[in-house]
Amino acid sequence: MKVRYLLLCLMLICGPDAGASEEPVAVRSLEEGFAQPTATIEDIAWLAGRWVGEGLGGTAEDVIAPASGGQMMGMFRHSKADGSVNFYEFYLFAEKDGSLTVRLKHFSPVLAGWEEKAEFVEFPLVAIEERAAYFDGLTYVRDNADRLTVGVRLDESQFAYFHYRKAD
Repeated sequence: MKVRYLLLCLMLICGPDAGASEEPVAVRSLEEGFAQPTATIEDIAWLAGRWVGEGLGGTAEDVIAPASGGQMMGMFRHSKADGSVNFYEFYLFAEKDGSLTVRLKHFSPVLAGWEEKAEFVEFPLVAIEERAAYFDGLTYVRDNADRLTVGVRLDESQFAYFHYRKAD
């Protein structure tokens, strides 16, 4: 319930067309009873870097640090067309029970947390390929050396897509 509320807030902040875009990558779901695939943080090392692009009707920037201690930390900033910040995210790709998960927290432009202090949104790994990682409701696909597409499920029928170029 809290995840849906947060995603609704996201759509309201970013505008009515926030989730309205064509589907450039598949966003998968973790089926009940399905075992997560075996994976380590090294399997997604290709995500590291600074990525800048468009999504949710504005400018998006993702900075993903190289792996350290079985984790990769990431920071996200979304800005409106006028350059003002909509929101931030701090997230972590982490090894968990022989697989991977993404743990994410949202923040307002003044760094007030959306989730309760000890809570976060979690996306367990569904499938992994050479240059694609499918988490439950969140997909990363690296098309080539300098392109990354991210898809996220906002609710049962709404999706948002981010189209990035490598910036470093």
